[in-house]
Amino acid sequence: MNILFVMNGIGSVDGLSGISGGDVRWIEIAKRWQSDGHEIHVLTPKAGVSLCQRLGLQTHFHVSEVPNEYSLWAYLQRVLKAGSLPEALNDFHGVVYSTTEHLYDVLPALRTRGSGNDVVWVAAVHWVAPLKRKGTTMLNSLLFFFNQRLGLRYIKKKADIILAVSKNTAEQIGHLGIENNVFPVAAGVDFQRITKAASETKAKKYDAIFMKRFQGTKGVFDIVDVWKDVVRVKRNAKLGMIGLGTKGVLTKLRKMVETYRIEENVDFLGPIYDFNAKFSILASSKLFVLPSYEENWAIVIGEAMAAGVPVLCYDLPEIKPIWENKIVWVPRGDKKAFASKVLELLDGEQARNELSEIGIEFIRKYDWHGIAEKEMTIIADSVRSHETMNK
Repeated sequence: MNILFVMNGIGSVDGLSGISGGDVRWIEIAKRWQSDGHEIHVLTPKAGVSLCQRLGLQTHFHVSEVPNEYSLWAYLQRVLKAGSLPEALNDFHGVVYSTTEHLYDVLPALRTRGSGNDVVWVAAVHWVAPLKRKGTTMLNSLLFFFNQRLGLRYIKKKADIILAVSKNTAEQIGHLGIENNVFPVAAGVDFQRITKAASETKAKKYDAIFMKRFQGTKGVFDIVDVWKDVVRVKRNAKLGMIGLGTKGVLTKLRKMVETYRIEENVDFLGPIYDFNAKFSILASSKLFVLPSYEENWAIVIGEAMAAGVPVLCYDLPEIKPIWENKIVWVPRGDKKAFASKVLELLDGEQARNELSEIGIEFIRKYDWHGIAEKEMTIIADSVRSHETMNK
């Protein structure tokens, strides 16, 4: 089967590609489908090619002419230029898989879907955003909202298969009238490789690790505020921050750290693409902290669990049904309560060990192999139905 993944939302900062859970999800699935003999194509900007290669996906790349940088203008340009396909894809036949519900991924899939009856469009939907998002400007919220809603409108009308990442997402798009051909699916982890890397890491270098895109919506500024309060009680408490942010965000973060005089307590580790390096650092931490304001699954929670690291997260209704009582929930936006829970767990080795064991046992069922196999079954059934109808 020919499968074309569309991923136009990726950008870079100083030559380093951004990375999100959604990116990890489709790349891990693509690698497994490729191993099963399917021919994988990827439409993405140069930053996306770099990310795929760093994460171990070597395949047929088609470079889209959208901007690579992260900025408001680049965001708009991604949408405006997304409808233009490389010449090599004008006669593509097979499955086109839009990796998000945003217009810059939906429009190329829509155009490919319209090229003939032998193209099946699979649309992944991760989240339904509110009009106002916590941690960003109103302008950014509005652009994100309308970009996503227009993408969902086309998906509703034209997509053959809609993969809703979590049951909650399926329910949310159902409220928008998107009910046909919707399949709730999961995200996962590379359980065996993570546990192996974690088992080889013995020393605990960090008291906590934050790993996410450096954006206000992901709680990156909240965690610095939290850590300030942690250090007031534990003067040597060490936080490692893994991720990529724009220069403006990084400047603000460093300024906060300097103002709070916690330069010795916070390490900015940048994005880590190497698998073993990433999970060795994660396993070297006593806690994983995620004061994020918006998630639909939060793959990083599962990765921390697989590495045996207890997780603290803001109480988000979108993901609580997934992780249940396997992690420590903190009221959304309550940074004081978050710091208090961090201190409590740092002083409670037995509680940390219990959470670690619970997490490892829970996450083993979310392995990428099973998730990729389930999605392929859904797609193969649709392709057969599509072929039968067009005979």
